[in-house]
Amino acid sequence: MLRELSIQNLAIIEDARIAFGPGLNVLTGETGAGKSLLVAALELVLGERAKGEWIRSEAEEARVEAIIDLDDSPELSEILADAGHEETDMLVVRRTVARSGKNRVYVNDRAATLTFLETLGQKLADIHGQHEHQSLLRVKRHRELVDRFGGLVPTQEQVADLYRSVRNLQQQLFSLQAQHEQMVSERDLAVFQHEEISRARLQKGEAEDLERERDRHLHVDRLLEACLDGERRLYSNPDSVVDTLSDIQKQVEEVRQFDVKLSKPAELLETAQHYVEETAQYLQRYASTVEGDPDRLEQIEERLGLLHRLKRKYHRSVEEIIILEQELAERIQRMGSFEEDCLALQETIEQKESELLKTARSLSKARKKVARQLEKEIEEELKAVGMKGTGFRVDVRSDPSDPSGKELDGIRLEDRRIDASGFDQIEFLIRPNPGQPFKPLQRIASGGELSRIMLAIRNVLRRSDPLPTLVFDEVDAGIGGAEAESVGARLQKLSKDFQILCVTHLPQIAVFGDRHLKVSKRVEDRCTRFHIHTVEKAEREKEIARMLGGIKITKKTLEHAREMLREKAHKEFR
Repeated sequence: MLRELSIQNLAIIEDARIAFGPGLNVLTGETGAGKSLLVAALELVLGERAKGEWIRSEAEEARVEAIIDLDDSPELSEILADAGHEETDMLVVRRTVARSGKNRVYVNDRAATLTFLETLGQKLADIHGQHEHQSLLRVKRHRELVDRFGGLVPTQEQVADLYRSVRNLQQQLFSLQAQHEQMVSERDLAVFQHEEISRARLQKGEAEDLERERDRHLHVDRLLEACLDGERRLYSNPDSVVDTLSDIQKQVEEVRQFDVKLSKPAELLETAQHYVEETAQYLQRYASTVEGDPDRLEQIEERLGLLHRLKRKYHRSVEEIIILEQELAERIQRMGSFEEDCLALQETIEQKESELLKTARSLSKARKKVARQLEKEIEEELKAVGMKGTGFRVDVRSDPSDPSGKELDGIRLEDRRIDASGFDQIEFLIRPNPGQPFKPLQRIASGGELSRIMLAIRNVLRRSDPLPTLVFDEVDAGIGGAEAESVGARLQKLSKDFQILCVTHLPQIAVFGDRHLKVSKRVEDRCTRFHIHTVEKAEREKEIARMLGGIKITKKTLEHAREMLREKAHKEFR
């Protein structure tokens, strides 16, 4: 709900701060006093295009600020949260327009884009009259409003879920089919590579083991000579190491009787003899096993050659080629199940499409039924606001084009285009006079006529649209008497669900206001100045009397004004 509107340097408004309340806020004043400027200021904070000529002549820029209560606006709070704003119960929107055309936008003291402001504005308010900011003129909203009015939102959401599921499955199938030709050629290569690697029967660490075995076969003579010579020098020769150690041990044994400290060296010498003898025996045994095997060497060379070719071909180590073999086996298995996967996916798509088609048909049937009910109720409201003979139609059609003739996004089922909202394109049409064709709402030329049409639609759809604030400008154009009273009563009725701002020249409408604001302009110091204030009690009686009788207020018109206020202040429209 709009709490306050602050305006600086906008046309004749030098500085104004206007407080609004819940319910019906009426704005009255002489023609040309500046009531439309308040609507223009509100349009600016809703994201509409700015005009340089709106800036006050003495100033370089105009500034408008709106304070909005978010208590009853969960959608606005969600939009702000998604944009990174902290949770708050109050929204402050400020917009500055310079003569250069530059705009500065701030949302809760954070710089924002005009696009973001437009997004907020669509959830903040609707301005009805000769204004662009009317959500009911946007055809894409008509389907949503019909669904809300008829309680069809759960069914529509079910259609949307099924639609997204079908689209995702179709994309998966398309991706599989797009890969099919490539997969066929890749499968032949994968099978060949897997067979080649499998035949090799690779083992981890095999190459290192084979290289060591090859070295033994290549150097048999050197190995044998080294082992036999070592054995002889350690044990077999007359002056072997074992004999030398034995002689030294005997000498130490003979002299240790003179010093017990030599007992330890004697023991170590004895142990050394044992190790040397064991080493000599090992060398002798190893020498007996060493022999050349040209056939085995040839086998080793062939195997190492195969491993080298595989490593060079696949640019991997033996261990990595073993892993590749497993990956190729898994890939071949997946490729082998391609047709099965496609068939299974196609079956799932057909099942989901059937479910989507059934739900969309049900939704379409329900929409057509709701459309007839909506038409009837809105035509009754149109009669009450002085538009007898005006026809209203909810055009529900299931064709592949939107009203502009542009092809719609979606998928085709049974030669019809369907999207997340179902089959139907819905548009509100109006026929101002019997015998004329029905036309789109935006084709209505008169601002006052359009305002009353919007009032009628709003009263019927009042619980189907979450917008917190509605503005009616020129709603009283071309009507008077009982029709004006009926319009006022319907504005009052609508104000139970919305905050209403109504610019009016008719006292029959003004008396229904919960809050009455009077707009005026005066010439002060050779300068035209804008004034606005809340009128109450006696002053309000005078303002209603002025609206009844003109500039000169008579006792009779004043009494008439009092009577109207007494009657309407406590009267509920039935």
